[in-house]
Amino acid sequence: MTTIRKVFYKLAIFTCFTLMVMTPGCDQGGLAQSLPTAQIDNSYVSYKVGSVSSYAENTSRNSAVRVEIESYGATVRGTGTYFKYKGHSMVVTAAHLFVFEVPTVLKSEAIITTPHEKVIGTLVYLDTITDIAIFKVTTLDNRKAARFNRTPAYTVGQDIVYSGFPGGNNLLTFQGVIIGQGYGTDLAIQSFAWGGSSGSGVFDENGRFVGVLVSIMVGPGYQGPQLLGSIAYIAPANLIDSVYLRYNLDKMEVLMNDGF
Repeated sequence: MTTIRKVFYKLAIFTCFTLMVMTPGCDQGGLAQSLPTAQIDNSYVSYKVGSVSSYAENTSRNSAVRVEIESYGATVRGTGTYFKYKGHSMVVTAAHLFVFEVPTVLKSEAIITTPHEKVIGTLVYLDTITDIAIFKVTTLDNRKAARFNRTPAYTVGQDIVYSGFPGGNNLLTFQGVIIGQGYGTDLAIQSFAWGGSSGSGVFDENGRFVGVLVSIMVGPGYQGPQLLGSIAYIAPANLIDSVYLRYNLDKMEVLMNDGF
C-alpha cells in the first residue's frame, strides 16, 4: 500500500466515524446526563413484530449498548455489544473511539449506557491495527448478553445484521451482506452505516459474531471526499486474540478484588 493510500485510508476512518460521532446534536436526550433507575431511555425501544424478527436481529438489538469516551473535554460516542465470555461480562467496540488519547489497557475507561443503567467499563483489550477494543463491565441487567461465538468462516453473499445508533437516531437494526475484502484485514459489507454506528457488533443469520463495524467507504467528489454509507467495513471477530483477552479479563478481576 502506497503512502498516499495509507493516508487516505486513515483519513477515511477518521472522517467517517470519529468526527461525525462528535457532531453537536447527534445525541438526542443527552447521553452525558445521568439516568435515574426509574427513567426509560426510549432510544432502546424494541418494537414487537412477532415472527418477522429473526434470532440474529434479537441478539443484535438485545445486546447493543451505547459507548462514550471522554478525553480532554471532548466526548466521542459509539455503539458496543455486550457479551458473556468465560464468566466475565464485557463490551466489544471500536478502538478508534480513543481518537483523542493513547489508551492504557487495565487503566482507560468508557461509559457504558443501557436503558436503565450507566456503568464504567475498564479497557482490557486493545488492537489498534484491526480497530477493536474490549471493556470489562459489571453485569448489565437491562441487556441480554450475546454469546461470544464467532462465525467460523466469511463468505461473499453471507447475510449479516447489526444494531447501532447512527447520527441522532435511536437504536436501529440493519440487514446487509458481505461483499468482499476491504482495506487491510477488513471485510466489506453492503448495508448502511454512519457516525454513531462505530463499534457495532455484526452477526450472521445464526447469531454468531462476525465482527465490529469500524468505517464506511469514502469516494471522490466535486467538493472533496464523498461519504458512501451504503458500503461499510468491519474488523473480523476471528482476529480477536482470545488468549490475550482472557488473560487481561482474569487479571482485571484480581485487581478489582484487591481494591485496584
